[in-house]
Amino acid sequence: MPAKFKRIASVILFALIGVAILWYITRGQDVNRIWNEFLKANFTWVLLSILAGVVSNVLRALRWNLLINSMNHTSRTSTTFYAVMTGYLANLAVPRLGEVTRCATLSKYSGVPFNVLAGTVVAERVFDMICLLTLIFFTIILQFQFLKEFLDYYVISPVLSMTEGKIWILVLIGFAGLGVLFLMWKYFKNVSSQKQSLASKIKRQLVGFLRGMASLGLVKNKILFLVYSVFIWGLYYLMVYLVFFALSATSHLGLMAGLTLLVMGSLGVVAPVPGGVGTYHFVVIITLTELYGIATEPATSYAYLAHASQMVMIILLGAFSWMMLSFQLKESSKQNITPQPEIIKKS
Repeated sequence: MPAKFKRIASVILFALIGVAILWYITRGQDVNRIWNEFLKANFTWVLLSILAGVVSNVLRALRWNLLINSMNHTSRTSTTFYAVMTGYLANLAVPRLGEVTRCATLSKYSGVPFNVLAGTVVAERVFDMICLLTLIFFTIILQFQFLKEFLDYYVISPVLSMTEGKIWILVLIGFAGLGVLFLMWKYFKNVSSQKQSLASKIKRQLVGFLRGMASLGLVKNKILFLVYSVFIWGLYYLMVYLVFFALSATSHLGLMAGLTLLVMGSLGVVAPVPGGVGTYHFVVIITLTELYGIATEPATSYAYLAHASQMVMIILLGAFSWMMLSFQLKESSKQNITPQPEIIKKS
């Protein structure tokens, strides 16, 4: 089966899974009430949430430039921002394509080597993962009782009841784990037996990747990098928290609810579903209903409103960024055309 066909089939499969999850969480609900809650929303708060999202992406571009500069390369802030937004736009269609897209885009328009950019993106992701894990840690400490009840009801109890007296399920899980290990071993064995030219190419890419990872330690203004990161995550928090005030049913929720929802929503987006459709909604609705006692329909309205507002922002800014990059390419092409001197024939 061709790799391209596998990718397309995978995207379609996960998109269908996302749609199935959306159907599952809305079945049995009063759709009219969900829609009415949506229509009654105070969209001023939604616009403020979108504004927070825009500013966070500008700061993300500025922070990425710090990593790029540490590798002795430069890029205009506007070009970096356009690359970031086109990457997010690509992620809506194909999960995990965004990182490759924004590296390829910025490499094309700024001249920075792709492998160096890929390394900086991984370094950025590693740092953001550390930030998320830190938030998860503090959320667990501050909301321990809530989260304990949540995990007991939705994870631990169902698993225990499913495996109780059924040793074959545990055996099946064990064989599945061994199967995964075997496939990993086969994969690395095949890679090691490839031609030397491919190995040298991978080595070059790996060197560039490691240089990019090292960019975290080479950042000249580490304090500014940390300040950008704090503000980026603070704005992510506002994107979640401000939408609370758009709906009467969630307007009373406090600061800790915003932190919990930021963490849970981030985990929902990690799933390889285009745009986090379905998985984000499921996690947010469960969190609001089970942890904070919000009725199902208003919780569903909040999930749709928060998710849709950010999708609209990504689509609009992503399309705008793509057009601006196309315009830049056209202008640079015109500047590279040098007119030929006219030859005057003597009669």
